[in-house]
Amino acid sequence: MLLNGYFESLYELLSASKKGEASPMFRVTVVAFEDKCNLNCGLRFAELLKKSGMFDVKFFNEPFSKTFLNLQGRNFFDFIDRGQQILKSTQSDIVIWGYEESGKIRLNFQIADQYVIPNELSFSLLDSLFVPLNYFSDTENFSKSLLSVIYGIIVSAIRPVTNEQKKFKPLLLKEIVKMISTDNSAKDLSREFMPYIMNMLGKVYLSSKKDELTDSDVEIIENLFDTALKNKQYMRLPIYFGCVYNNLGQLYDISFMQAAESGNTDYLKAAIKNYQEAQKYLNKNYPYDYGIISYRLAILYFEFWKHTTDLQALRDAVSHLREAEKVYSFAQFPQSWVHVEGLLGYYLTSLGMTTHSNEVMQLAINSYKQQQQTYTQFLHPVEWAKIQEEIGNIYYLLGKQNDDDNFMYEARNYFNSAMNVYEELKIKEKISKIQIRLSKVRNYIG
Repeated sequence: MLLNGYFESLYELLSASKKGEASPMFRVTVVAFEDKCNLNCGLRFAELLKKSGMFDVKFFNEPFSKTFLNLQGRNFFDFIDRGQQILKSTQSDIVIWGYEESGKIRLNFQIADQYVIPNELSFSLLDSLFVPLNYFSDTENFSKSLLSVIYGIIVSAIRPVTNEQKKFKPLLLKEIVKMISTDNSAKDLSREFMPYIMNMLGKVYLSSKKDELTDSDVEIIENLFDTALKNKQYMRLPIYFGCVYNNLGQLYDISFMQAAESGNTDYLKAAIKNYQEAQKYLNKNYPYDYGIISYRLAILYFEFWKHTTDLQALRDAVSHLREAEKVYSFAQFPQSWVHVEGLLGYYLTSLGMTTHSNEVMQLAINSYKQQQQTYTQFLHPVEWAKIQEEIGNIYYLLGKQNDDDNFMYEARNYFNSAMNVYEELKIKEKISKIQIRLSKVRNYIG
């Protein structure tokens, strides 16, 4: 196939400087599709991907019930867990699922730790691409333009681990986007497939441009997502609307963060609006998507408060972070949980100082102490000491706010405990900063 030949040549070109070494690969596992025909669609698709030269492809055909692939069911946890098991057992970067619905194959793409935060660009497991079933009866007739989109989805979704993957991902994405944008081949797909393709195209473009988005890039990507929404009557489930709104939210989110210092809040407002719309569809029945959107909303509302001093925005930031906290439990997402607790401590401190609330400040202290379930003094002395500093600072602020020496004594105790760690580890920079904080406490107490 010409398209596969192009990517094979491209990969050889990019690997030219690595003569004598094994070519780096993105490791892909295709699970046997859940279809009602005898076409062996999953196996055919795996063989098709192998021809690209980019992927080390495995076909996974162990028998098990795939009822969880019906996205209308309440079995999303099974979907996540089974994919994680396959990723681990096959040591793959990505798993591709296929599910037959009304004469079409729905493709979904799963990576390890798909919903872990913080991350730069999330890729929902619910983001779906529908492909005509007849493409799998003779893959030589598989749409070349659609296949290039699938390549783009795979490369976009994978989080690079090795140095070679980090090097090759942006180069390959650039070439894939270039090919898609200049593709003038005949389009043989009916309109009912368009919203899914446009959504995924927007995701691929965003992934390729996310590090340096220009206004022109934003407009192009925005148009792709908007085209998907204009054709949403063809989308089978409301969750697919939610995926498009979530991706629009990410577009404006990334755009704002890259230009946050400009003071322009247009992208910020647009991101919040689209994330809120996404949560109408990606609700608590889909907790991981709901949780990661809540986390991003918290970040954006806090930014809005910093730019506008709107107290309600600060309250909203705390509220959304509390929603994320319900999803990112210590048992299931320990690293994400500890990150959320630290951020919650920071936000609650800001809210407590702004509203002069001792109760809110105490909640901030509790959140920081929660972090120390993970960052213990024995295993993580520096992280533990940093948290002691944060708690000491809250007590210092409470002492000033209430003109209360008891709070200042607490601050001194926490600062001293952090100082002991830094002195033992001989971290001079940290010692100097703690000495300044302790001197402020001593000056206040007298």
